[in-house]
Amino acid sequence: MVLQKKLIIFSNRFFEKRETYEVFNSWESFLDSAIEPIGFWIAKDFNDNYLSIINNIRRSNWWYKYCFSEDNLNNELLDGSLDIDKAIDKCNLSEKKITKLKFSLEGLATSEKLLVYLYLREGLEIVPQFNPNAPKLYTYPIIEILSDNQNDLDWYQELIRKNLLAYKKLIDRVRLCNNCSSAHIYFVDVCPNCKNIDIKRSRFLHCFACGYVGRQEEFSKGYDLICPKCNAHLKHIGVDYDLPTAQYICNNCGYVFEEPETIYRCIACGEEGSPDKLNIQEFYSIEMTLYGREWLLLEQKKIIFSVLNESLKYVSLEYFQLLLDWFIKLYRRDSNFSFALALIKFQNIEEIIQFYGISQSIEIYRALAQRISEMLRNTDIVCRDDEYKLWIFLPATKKKGICNRINKLVNSIQPESGVKIKVYINIQYSSEIDSEINAEFLMNKLDSKND
Repeated sequence: MVLQKKLIIFSNRFFEKRETYEVFNSWESFLDSAIEPIGFWIAKDFNDNYLSIINNIRRSNWWYKYCFSEDNLNNELLDGSLDIDKAIDKCNLSEKKITKLKFSLEGLATSEKLLVYLYLREGLEIVPQFNPNAPKLYTYPIIEILSDNQNDLDWYQELIRKNLLAYKKLIDRVRLCNNCSSAHIYFVDVCPNCKNIDIKRSRFLHCFACGYVGRQEEFSKGYDLICPKCNAHLKHIGVDYDLPTAQYICNNCGYVFEEPETIYRCIACGEEGSPDKLNIQEFYSIEMTLYGREWLLLEQKKIIFSVLNESLKYVSLEYFQLLLDWFIKLYRRDSNFSFALALIKFQNIEEIIQFYGISQSIEIYRALAQRISEMLRNTDIVCRDDEYKLWIFLPATKKKGICNRINKLVNSIQPESGVKIKVYINIQYSSEIDSEINAEFLMNKLDSKND
C-alpha cells in the first residue's frame, strides 16, 4: 500500500477535513496510522504535552522533519510558529530538498543526522541553551537528542575540525572541574598556611613602641588603646601606632595574612584545588558551512574517495601523463631511468558504505590513505581520476613486489569482521614495456587487465 503523505496535526480540536493534513490526539494514534508525514504541527491545546511530542519526533525515523507549533513555544527542537498552510508549504519545500541527497536517510550516524538536519534548515544557528541542571550548564538540545551516547555530547567538534560546521558567536565561557568536567563548582576562602576555612576578617594594630602586632580587641581597654605587651598608651595613629594591611586571622593555626587563598570545590565529584587548574570551555552558536552543504550533496561514493585527499597529494591527470611520457622517452635513451606505474582500483566502496555506514567507511578509507601515504617516497607522484582509480608513478624503481606490499598494507587496516575492502592492484615496470608505447596506452593497458 502506498503511504499517504500529509502534515500531521496534534490536537483535540475539530479541524475541517482536508487532503493535505490529518489530525491525531496522541503520538500512539499517529503511529497506528498508515500516513507518511511531510511534517508536524502542534496545536495550542497540546501545549502542555508538546515536549513529549517533539521528543518522540526527534527520536523517531522522522527526526529530520519540520515541526511547527500554533503558539510560539520558544523551544530549540521546534521550527517556530506558523499557520497550517504556511507549514505545509515549508514542509513540501523540505521534501524537495531531500530528493537532492544521494543517500538514504535510514541508518545514518549521529554526525550525518546533524548535517542533514541543518541542510534542511538553511541559515539555522544551533544556539547553546543554559540549563542549570546540565553538567556543563549549557546544552545543544538537537545535538543531545540525536546522540546515541548521552555520555559523549562533544562529537560535533569533529565536524567543526573538518570544516563541515563552524562556530559563529561566542555565547559564554564556563570553567569546569579538571577531574570530572562538571561546571557545578563553588569557591571558598581558606587560610594560606593550613588551608582551614575557619578564618575571620579582623582589624590589627601595630605598636610603634615595641613593634607588637595584634587584633584591635587585644589593645582595647575601655575607651583607651593600650599595648598588651609593653602597656604603652596609643593615642595618635601614625605617631603611636598604625593599622597594618593584614586583615585576616586563622582561628585554627593563628596565622595572620592580608588575603585568603581561594580554592574551588566540585559539587559533582568533591575534587578541590586552585582555580587556575580549572578547564575552560567556550560555548558558541554553530552553523553549517558552505563546504558542509557541498559535502552532503556529493554522492556517498565520491565522499569516500575524496577522503584520500587528506593524506595524498595529487597532480592532474594531464600533468601525470606528460611526466610519464617524458620518463618513457628517458628510459628508451638510458635504461638507468627505470620506473614503475601502479594502478589501485577501489572496487566495493558501495558495499562498504552499505554495511558500515558513511561515517565508519570514511574512517576505514582514511586509515588506508594514511598507510599508502606512509609507503610512498617523496619522489613518487600520485594521480586520481573520476572512476575511483589511483595512479602512482614510482621513479627509480626496479624491484618487483610492490603489489605484495600494497596488499599487506590493505590487509593491515581491514575490519576484523564484516565486509572487507576490495582493491585491484596492478604494476607495470619499465623493463616490461614495448618500445613504441606511450603514457595513455600504458595506462589503458593496465586498466584493462583483470584482477
